[in-house]
Amino acid sequence: MKKLDDIMELLTDEINGFQNSIKKLEGISKGLNEVKVDTSKLEYHLKEHLRQQERNQSHNNRILNDINKKLKRAKLIPKWLLVLFLSVLIIQSIAIGYLSFQVVQLNKKEKSVSKQEKVELQNQQ
Repeated sequence: MKKLDDIMELLTDEINGFQNSIKKLEGISKGLNEVKVDTSKLEYHLKEHLRQQERNQSHNNRILNDINKKLKRAKLIPKWLLVLFLSVLIIQSIAIGYLSFQVVQLNKKEKSVSKQEKVELQNQQ
């Protein structure tokens, strides 16, 4: 019997403890239900942050588009270097043509002089 009384006493203590815990939880629950959370400032800051991110992204996209356009227009050889190279090439071609013409004229002149000398030598003999 003594054991039964001890067990009953322990059970009543546990039940009382459980009821006290339930009362505390109900008090906390009421407190939480009464608390009003104002999220308007948080929502405002979140929306403002999202707007700022969109502005940054559009700015970055514009910069990337400009870089892409510049890369498409970029050439391996600059125009001024190409013009300089072609100018030198044309001048060299003209110089070589002129010098070739002069060599041909000189050869013709030498041949005509050599023929004249032969004719003179034959006339002298």
